Amino acid sequence: MRIRLLAASLMTAIAALPSAAQCIGDTNEDGTVNTNDLLQALSDWGPCDPSCSSDLDDSGQVDVSDILSLIELWGDCDLVEPSTRLFELDFEQRSIGLYDEDMLDEDWQEPTWSQGVDDGRVSIIETDDGQNLALSVLYPQGEYGTSNTGGQWKLLFDESHDAIRLSYRLRFESPFDFVKGGKLPGLIGGEGNTGGGVPDGTDGWSARMMWRNDGDMMQYVYHPDQPENYGDNMYWEEDGETLQFIPGQWHEVVHEIRINTPGLNDGSIRGWLDGELVLERTDMRFRDVDDFAIDGLYFSTFFGGGSSSWSTTKDETILFDDFMIESLDPD
Repeated sequence: MRIRLLAASLMTAIAALPSAAQCIGDTNEDGTVNTNDLLQALSDWGPCDPSCSSDLDDSGQVDVSDILSLIELWGDCDLVEPSTRLFELDFEQRSIGLYDEDMLDEDWQEPTWSQGVDDGRVSIIETDDGQNLALSVLYPQGEYGTSNTGGQWKLLFDESHDAIRLSYRLRFESPFDFVKGGKLPGLIGGEGNTGGGVPDGTDGWSARMMWRNDGDMMQYVYHPDQPENYGDNMYWEEDGETLQFIPGQWHEVVHEIRINTPGLNDGSIRGWLDGELVLERTDMRFRDVDDFAIDGLYFSTFFGGGSSSWSTTKDETILFDDFMIESLDPD
């Protein structure tokens, strides 16, 4: 009787519980912690030797502690999606000082071209009280555009992929004047269209990130359905409010792109800021042919914009670190 009353009380409280953060508690391995797992735990109630699947805390018995754990885990399991790591870079192998073309080739798989490195705008510095090394990019005072601010190069994959997750950390050095905005690294396919080159479905696409006025965050996407000649502004938001970069604070950004079936709007873009999902578009058309998919990372960062109204008001610096690229392609 006591067990039945406990079950009834738990069932009343369960409707408002959040989704599970992991698959602990999913005793029947159906991808969800639910009533079936609760009933199994009640069936296993008492001493459990050797330990059974309902003994979540490995105490040797199924008791109230395990039931409470089930409540916390209630809902769909957040399964870890299988992935293959394609690229990882954290700069810890480097020494403090200017970053040169030889380092660029070693770290980024020999890009065919670059901007900013030969101009001395890229270097390795110590951060976090000497506990970390990071890539430092300079945007000199009174300048804008790719030739005079920041740095650019491409890391191209050995083959195209249908689903890629890119993550990296960045920090705008404080104080930072965002002016009207600038570009940040992102994924590309085909020709990696930028600069007003509207994709036609047969050439390419790009999905870099941008900061705008006051540090507003957005995905800046070139795709065949974009509403204007320049990139589509997809703001990163939480509770309807546009998120902003905070100078002096490290942020982790994650871009996940899934390519569309040629000609269909079934591709997707998702973005995470410091672990929180803040952008989700599931109606994307990147291509109408299968000649390209997701083909590389475009390390592209500069102030601009195409006019002096985007110019820096003083020397500015952004730090980059901990790049990781994973393929989410099915086996």
